[in-house]
Amino acid sequence: MKTIKFLTTVMAMAIVAVATAVEKPKMDIVPLSEDRAVVSILNSAEVLFELSIRAEGGELVYYKQASSPSLTYQKIFDFKNIEDGDYAMDLRVNDTRLIKDIKVSSEGITVGESKMRIDPYFGFSNNVLKLTYLNFDQEDLSLNIYDESGLVYESKLGQDFNIAKGFDLAALDAGQYEVILTSKNDDFSFSLEK
Repeated sequence: MKTIKFLTTVMAMAIVAVATAVEKPKMDIVPLSEDRAVVSILNSAEVLFELSIRAEGGELVYYKQASSPSLTYQKIFDFKNIEDGDYAMDLRVNDTRLIKDIKVSSEGITVGESKMRIDPYFGFSNNVLKLTYLNFDQEDLSLNIYDESGLVYESKLGQDFNIAKGFDLAALDAGQYEVILTSKNDDFSFSLEK
């Protein structure tokens, strides 16, 4: 019974540690007129961040990388020279992304709901590649491993929300490898040396 209580306590502490380790930035987009909006960012601590706006087809319309850590950021964006259409404003703080869809039209600017995304965790020890990923969009995922000569391993991971896998790489030769987790919208990479 003591062992079960101890394990439960350890698991609860681990969950709290993971939950508090994730950055929780806040981003508000408030239309001021038909073609202008103010973007406000509030971070939980002074951090570096990246802010980008992409068109529906993936074209980069705006990009800013903070030059020094900050708690807040505020800017008025003028959308009058941007074509009508759908855009995504993407705030990245460490491994956390906050995405808001924006629709620009002659009637004005419409802001969608926030979507939070967290980059996958990769780890490698004792010849085991560990991967965890929260697949919020439940996209088809695949994992590919490459060495200097090309693809050496591939796996379809499916569309599950919670991906937690271990891959035994003991059979691979010593050397440098690049691991790529691929979804419809993103690619994540991890380098390892065996």
